Amino acid sequence: ATGFSLTTVAKYVSEMLAAGQIVETDRICLHAKGRRTVRYGVRPEACPCFMGVDMRAFELNIGLVDFVGQPVRIERHMDFRLENTRDTLDEVCRRIHRFIATLDGIAPERIAGININVPGRVNSRTGTSATTFNFEETVDTPLTDILSERLGMRVFIENDTKAMAYGAYMSGLNRQYDNLLYINIGWGLGLGIVIDGKLCHGKDGYSGEFGHIHMYNNNILCHCGKTGCIETEVSGRAIQRKLIERIHSGEASLLAPKVRSGETVTTADIIEAVEREDPLCIELVMQAGSELGHHIAGLINLFNPEVIVIGGNLAQAEPCYFLQPIELAVRKYSLKLMSQNVPIITHPSGADAAVLGACLIARSRMSEPDAAVRRTPPRSR
Repeated sequence: ATGFSLTTVAKYVSEMLAAGQIVETDRICLHAKGRRTVRYGVRPEACPCFMGVDMRAFELNIGLVDFVGQPVRIERHMDFRLENTRDTLDEVCRRIHRFIATLDGIAPERIAGININVPGRVNSRTGTSATTFNFEETVDTPLTDILSERLGMRVFIENDTKAMAYGAYMSGLNRQYDNLLYINIGWGLGLGIVIDGKLCHGKDGYSGEFGHIHMYNNNILCHCGKTGCIETEVSGRAIQRKLIERIHSGEASLLAPKVRSGETVTTADIIEAVEREDPLCIELVMQAGSELGHHIAGLINLFNPEVIVIGGNLAQAEPCYFLQPIELAVRKYSLKLMSQNVPIITHPSGADAAVLGACLIARSRMSEPDAAVRRTPPRSR
């Protein structure tokens, strides 16, 4: 796999054993004759760790994984509000510093890198964000450079939905599938695309802007600046808008007191109301599921994926209220030959998928130069 000779591999193994980076785990018999084969494993405590940060509309999640990708600590901040301001960027940096300072038994020097999930258009190759934290006075400086200086470590950025797709794929789906579509439906709507086991970024890293396809003549202004985007009808933001409109028109809901008092209604509030069998919230969530399924049918016809994975906050709703309407619409609007064997699942790790994906992307990015060396074929003799 490495292209190295047996002698070179043995040399590197000996060096890593001497440095305490790997240990012998067991000896196994692969053949009837000869010596037993030695199996080695890394010593996570002697290897680097990797951090990930996931920013959402109403929460901030920070995580740390060890060298083999096992979670060390995940911290959730439910009092966070994502706004495209310098104050929010300052707050994110403060909370990351606090997280690092309170790690038990892990020196900051062991953290090799950090990946921060950023919503909107992100070019992870150049480390730039075209929508979030793209301020006028720093427009010519990559966001990764700004964050690296402020955090004192190597920083990468990735689109939030792509990170969720990568986290879901690497957490076990890669053992079953090579081609999948990850639908992130929370406050907004995004798409992560995995083709032949690789995350698809597109030319500038902007692939997957599923929510901003023009599909409705509703004259509703999307936050992207255009009207009629899918996201204006299918997202947590859209459900919130419809809920507020219908409550103000006189319809009953468990969330009516919160709406009338001017408090912010979050997707978590809507999901909780659905669990408490609020008829209006159930209707709106089922409607969003049916509309989403209609659009997913088109994606199936385009990509012919092996599996559709639904993630994001709204994916936590009861399957009978959200997943089933999606499945019904997919079967109705997609070609049967292409959709009949395509499972539609919700990702079991839920909110952890994004932050774990961020951690694993940091690990992947830090190892890219070494990986390129390992893939170099041996010279001809």
